[in-house]
Amino acid sequence: MVPMSAAHALGATADAFVSVSLAGSLFFNISPDASREQVLLYLLVTMVPLTVLAPLVGPAVDRFRHRQRFVASGFYLARGLCCLALVSTLLQLAFYPIALTLLIVSKASGIVKQTLVQGLVDDPDALLTANARLARFASITAAVGAVTAVVLISATGPEWTLRAGALLYVAAAAVVLRVRPRPRVAVAQEDELEYAETHLPVVVVSSIGMIAIRAAVGFFIFTIAFTLRRDSEPAYVYGVAAACYATGAFVGHSAASMLRGRLREEQLIAVAIAAPAAFTAVGMLGVSVPLLMVIAALVGFSTTLGRNAFDALVQRVAPDALLGRAGARYETEFQLAWVFGGVLATPISLPVEVSMTVLTLIYVPGLLLYLRASRDARLQEVTLLDPHGLAAQRLVSARRALEVGSLRLAVIDAASAVDLIASVSAAAADADRASLDTIRRRATDPEQFVGEADAVTAVDIAGRCVNPTTTP
Repeated sequence: MVPMSAAHALGATADAFVSVSLAGSLFFNISPDASREQVLLYLLVTMVPLTVLAPLVGPAVDRFRHRQRFVASGFYLARGLCCLALVSTLLQLAFYPIALTLLIVSKASGIVKQTLVQGLVDDPDALLTANARLARFASITAAVGAVTAVVLISATGPEWTLRAGALLYVAAAAVVLRVRPRPRVAVAQEDELEYAETHLPVVVVSSIGMIAIRAAVGFFIFTIAFTLRRDSEPAYVYGVAAACYATGAFVGHSAASMLRGRLREEQLIAVAIAAPAAFTAVGMLGVSVPLLMVIAALVGFSTTLGRNAFDALVQRVAPDALLGRAGARYETEFQLAWVFGGVLATPISLPVEVSMTVLTLIYVPGLLLYLRASRDARLQEVTLLDPHGLAAQRLVSARRALEVGSLRLAVIDAASAVDLIASVSAAAADADRASLDTIRRRATDPEQFVGEADAVTAVDIAGRCVNPTTTP
């Protein structure tokens, strides 16, 4: 894990250099109205290429899952090249496609990090702790990097800050090549079982909770930036707000590790949604700068606690062959939610109390809906993961296939139902199992003939295994 920690920390530090450089050039060096236009244009254009992440990047990551460290190194190098390209395009039209490319590659790099961590951790229950440990170390180095970048941009300008970020990305590309994940064993899985693992109700509901968190984060970041600037707050207030957010994020990483032994991942996401809600509700009545700082810390806490919990949940249940697709799909949704929040906060200048009302309307109803949906999802998951429930579903599929004349499919579904029952019960290991295996071998051989009698026999055997007390 040491090379992985070092590479991730170098990448996070480089991200801090890029963020400081872009903030200094896009936000602070032009008028407030112009900065709104620049930021809004960036956010709106950002939404378009994110559709590339799920259909293209996810499958590409899965395709090269046996060589993830080389893929990760390539992404770090691509981010470095984007930084160098940004040097000559700041405040020009060409800036936007390069910034978008950098965004896509950065998100893809995060997906590869997920797959690498999954390959470095043997115990699934330790995934959340591993993710949190990586993030804590990266947050410390990013904070140091942000301070260094502020000093550098003040002395030399945003161009040299971007060049320094490019060098850090190159260093991360070299270090990540030393990561040695355990060999991945290719396991043949049924499509239905793969779908069940990556679309478990608890995962889908948890992703909805994360969408609420990310939308709130996007809205808050741009709200506080424009609010402080509109009120002509001194520069150090921005730094205090960023420090509060970073402190809250660090506490969120630590809390994820400490609370994992007591709470499930989906419960941690509920905590992440609830944490800032009480203070944003108070802010509806009136907001002071100290209260904004507290909310900034809680928003940072919410972001990292929820993200660590969700990443661990996906890493635990997703098969190796589908982790890239799952990560890309959910990352696209989360990033779009963040962009939506930012777009909501950018075009018009809202009173800060109204902004707190918007945040409360994101957090509180989101929490209530999430708690109810999470409870229902947990009940559905028990049924979905029960071999008897899965076997019953396959039996239904077999009978439907028999009705429409898909004889081979009926045999295969019936045999799969029996296999699921046999994994947890000896009831399936009867004399009929041998004849079922013979029929299945014929069904899986295109050159063999499968008649209706074979399909009926297979479905009958499956029916007796799945429902031994009701089937005569």
